[in-house]
Amino acid sequence: MGDIVGGRFELIDVLDGGGSGTVWRAWDHRDRTYVAAKVLRTGDSDSLIRFIREAKRVVQHPHTLAPRNWTGEDDRVLFTMELVRGGSVATLLGDFGALPEGWVIELAGQAADALVAVHAAGFAHRDVKPSNLLLDATGRERPRLRLGDFGTAAAFDAPRLTMANAVLGTPGYLSPEAYRGADPAPAQDLFALGVVMRQMLAGNAPPESRGRDGLVASDELLTLVDEMLADDPTARPGSAYEVLNRLQDLSGAGSLEHGADPTDPVEVFDHVPPLPAEWGETGPFARSASAHPATSPTHNDPDTVVLNREPEPEPTPALPKLVQEHPTRSRPDVPIAAWLLLIAGIVLLALAIALA
Repeated sequence: MGDIVGGRFELIDVLDGGGSGTVWRAWDHRDRTYVAAKVLRTGDSDSLIRFIREAKRVVQHPHTLAPRNWTGEDDRVLFTMELVRGGSVATLLGDFGALPEGWVIELAGQAADALVAVHAAGFAHRDVKPSNLLLDATGRERPRLRLGDFGTAAAFDAPRLTMANAVLGTPGYLSPEAYRGADPAPAQDLFALGVVMRQMLAGNAPPESRGRDGLVASDELLTLVDEMLADDPTARPGSAYEVLNRLQDLSGAGSLEHGADPTDPVEVFDHVPPLPAEWGETGPFARSASAHPATSPTHNDPDTVVLNREPEPEPTPALPKLVQEHPTRSRPDVPIAAWLLLIAGIVLLALAIALA
C-alpha cells in the first residue's frame, strides 16, 4: 500500500522528477481514477511559490492541462491533474528527430489554440517549450497536445512579484525582451512557440542560428517561423489567433502525411510504465479491512471487494403449501363448548318464536 495524502490520493510510482516537484501516478479513492500528482516538499519555498501560482492559473481548454485538485499534509503539498500517457513533444523529438511538416503544423496549431485561451484569460505562459507540450498516447492517429506547467505564468497587468533583474523561463526559448526583464506579454509566448516550431522541423535543441539551413518545409511555414522569431516583438504576428489562422491556411494543414516518409511513420507511444502487480485498470486489488479501512470501496463495481459487510439474515422458512397457496381459506380452531352454546341459543330462539 502506498502513501495516502489528504485521505484521498494514494501515491503509486514516480513518473517524473524535476526542480518544481516529483510527479507520481496516484489513485484517487474518491473519484476512483488514476491521476498525475505533483508532490512538493513545503521546505522548498521557491518551488512552493511556483506551485501555488500554478494551482491558481487554471485555464480550462481542450489543449491546456490544468490542475484539478490540491491538498496538503505534514510537510508535503500536492496537486493533481489528468494522467497524460504520451510523453511530450520533447519525447516525440527524442523518438523520431525532425518531424514531417504536417505534424509540425498540427502540433503548433494546437499549441497556438491553447495560447489563444491563455492570453484571453489575461496571462502570458512564459515557459512554452517541448517538455511542457504534453501528448496523449494516440499512436499514428491525430495527436492531442496539452500545454502544461503554468508555474511561471503571469498576468499582463499584475504587480511584479520578482526582482527587476529576475528572468523567468527557459534559456533558448526566451525572447530578447524577456531576457532584458520586460513585463509579461503575449509576444513572448509567440517567440517561444516559434523556437519550438523550428526545433520540430530541425529535430534538435534550440539552435543558435535561426536560418533556414537544413529545414525541409514549405516557404509559407518557414516565413511564419521567421516572423515569430523576430527580435522586435512588434514585427511578430499580432496574436496567437493570427498564428493559428495562418497555420490552418497552409497547404499541409489537416494532413499528417504531408511531408512524411511512409517507411518511417510518426507515432505517439504510451510512455507510462505498466502498473505495479497489486494494481489493475480499475484500481487496487483486494485488500484486507485492516490494511485500508478508511478508503474501502463500497459501490457495486464488479472488481470491488466490499469490506466489513454485515452478515445477511437467514431466509424465512417457507409456509406450508396449503396456507402458502390459499392463505385466505385457513381458519382458526373453534372450541367445542362454544359450538354447544351456539346450538342451544338457536333452539331457545326457535321455541320462543313457536310459543309466540
